[in-house]
Amino acid sequence: MSTINENARPAHKGGAPLPGTSSGVLKKVVVIVLLCLAWELTVRILKVNKLLFPPLSDVAVRLMHGLGFGGGSASGELWAYIWETLSVILQSFAISTALAILVTGLAISNIWMRETLSVMTGMFQPLPSIALLPMAILWFGFSRDSLVFVVVMAMVWPIASSLTVGFATISPTLLRLGRNYELGRFAMMKEILLPAALPMMISGLRVGWGFGWRTVVAAELVFGATGNGGGIGWFINNSRLFMNIGDGFAGILLVIIVGLVTESLFRLLQHFTTHKWGTESY
Repeated sequence: MSTINENARPAHKGGAPLPGTSSGVLKKVVVIVLLCLAWELTVRILKVNKLLFPPLSDVAVRLMHGLGFGGGSASGELWAYIWETLSVILQSFAISTALAILVTGLAISNIWMRETLSVMTGMFQPLPSIALLPMAILWFGFSRDSLVFVVVMAMVWPIASSLTVGFATISPTLLRLGRNYELGRFAMMKEILLPAALPMMISGLRVGWGFGWRTVVAAELVFGATGNGGGIGWFINNSRLFMNIGDGFAGILLVIIVGLVTESLFRLLQHFTTHKWGTESY
């Protein structure tokens, strides 16, 4: 009986720590601290020119100053820049998710739509969407619409691709059950397809967000080269123009921090949905 109980224990208890556990978080913190120490010590020991590569301590001071911490001299200007970037990507994320659900939903019941989606995904997913920025500028000018268009093109295809895989792996029994209950297309999508494809959908949303985040910052760098104001990418480029290297690194560090926070949020979403419901293993 004891042997059976031993074999019946969940495999993860004796293996790697679950995402989000204290052990896993502690290891990540240790890695981050070591990287920070390596940055600080390397710059100081090698006596690197601070105008080219400042130590982490200087960058941290600049970051705190830009976020409004540090007394009366703190500007707090980074909040406006990072919110401008976040507002663009959030708008693009909503549009991309809606488009991906629409086209993949149509592709389920229509063979021509399925082939069209397959061809378009194969064409546009490998294409760096930043390559479309010159065309977007011609169509929409130096405006927010150009940024949104380019970011949507970066996000929609990986989300649609993941949804397609998720729908394709749904058990035929669930589909027959929906037909037996005479569910319409919308009801079938809402009650059966989306919940069953949720693990792949969340994975696609994570990938799409990552593509979009990189794209919006890169696009803002191009906008910065034209002299127009914008988000955090414009701030980084503007720091280069005025040789404020510490501010530029502070902007880059803020981009990294936001990326880590959003990745953690997606992991929490998975933990409290697909992992908790047993539809996806760790």
